[in-house]
Amino acid sequence: MNYLKQVITVTSWEYSRFFKPKNEAFGILIMIATSVVFYFGGRYAFSESDKKSEVHVYSDTDTMLTEFLSSHYIIKSIPETEKARFIELMSNEKEGILLESDSENYVVYAYKSTPVIKKLKTHLTEYHKQKELQKIGLSPDELTAVLSQAPVKESFVYADNAGKRVVLSYFFAGLMIMAVFLSFAYQFTAITGEKQLKITEQIVSAISPQVWMDGKIFGISLTGISSMLTYALLSIVGGMLFFQFTGSPASVILDYIYLPSIAIYLPFAVVGILIWNAILAAIASIITEPNNSGKSSLMMLPLVFVLASFLVIRDPDSGLALFLSWFPLTSATSMPMRWAVTEVAYWQVAGSFILLVLTFYFLRKLAAKIFRVSILITGKEPSFREVYKLSKQA
Repeated sequence: MNYLKQVITVTSWEYSRFFKPKNEAFGILIMIATSVVFYFGGRYAFSESDKKSEVHVYSDTDTMLTEFLSSHYIIKSIPETEKARFIELMSNEKEGILLESDSENYVVYAYKSTPVIKKLKTHLTEYHKQKELQKIGLSPDELTAVLSQAPVKESFVYADNAGKRVVLSYFFAGLMIMAVFLSFAYQFTAITGEKQLKITEQIVSAISPQVWMDGKIFGISLTGISSMLTYALLSIVGGMLFFQFTGSPASVILDYIYLPSIAIYLPFAVVGILIWNAILAAIASIITEPNNSGKSSLMMLPLVFVLASFLVIRDPDSGLALFLSWFPLTSATSMPMRWAVTEVAYWQVAGSFILLVLTFYFLRKLAAKIFRVSILITGKEPSFREVYKLSKQA
């Protein structure tokens, strides 16, 4: 009972230390403002790209070509005798396009290569295809019929309709990555900072290293989970506004909020975040000087395992997908993803979750043991081998 009270005290202290509602609200406001700028800036950029560009051709250019290009560009004619003057003017003003054509070839004159030139080449290719079709007497409709896919109708016993569930899984995986990286920053700030200030030795003289480590793991995990849920709700509101702006009803967001997937994902995500906090806390315990420690690069480790779980989507029934959905460092995201896109027996979901919980239980024990040994080490930063040997002796 005393252990539980101490853990709750440390957890509460760590949580209130890092999770500041005012700072969270300020961060959300900045994100909203940034999103608004990007949204309207994107709309402006796309509206600019939709404007027709000017393309100059010779007065005697094939009428069929100019009519074809006129649906995509503003076509202007110049006499062929003005070619040299136009190219000189183009060099001075650094803009302008001149298209020269004969029965076989096209020549494009411009100051430099731009996206407009690439689009023009695409349209010229399309026009060339149409001319070749006319030569062999094959109409565009006939060519479309020849190249069309076979009219196959599909009928499955198990119809998953999992497209929107996959989007939800990717979304939650992204939130989990965010929560883990926030936890990483807080763990390193808390543990390495306290070690440098020699506060840790005083605290562990009053409570056990296991209590201290458990409190940090739970408190900082709770901070990451709180941020994850905050941004999840904000994303839902943002999604509703996005659909509203694009002409769809805001209720479309409900098609993506599949409650069974959320019910499966949340417990897996929580335990997964706890596991990574235990691992990161153990790593942070070993670091003496965070500014020049090579072990700081291990912050990318969670990202590697979370991204590896995305392989499940390619073939959710493969042996690799089965392994990833059971392996504790990937199952937190892999099992919910696999469940979203294929049939997974309930005993597999339960078994994977139990294995995840057991892994966290042993990792928190290991983290506390490493923490207990590392606080006694002074001087140079110990290697993993040295910590392992000292942990066996402890």
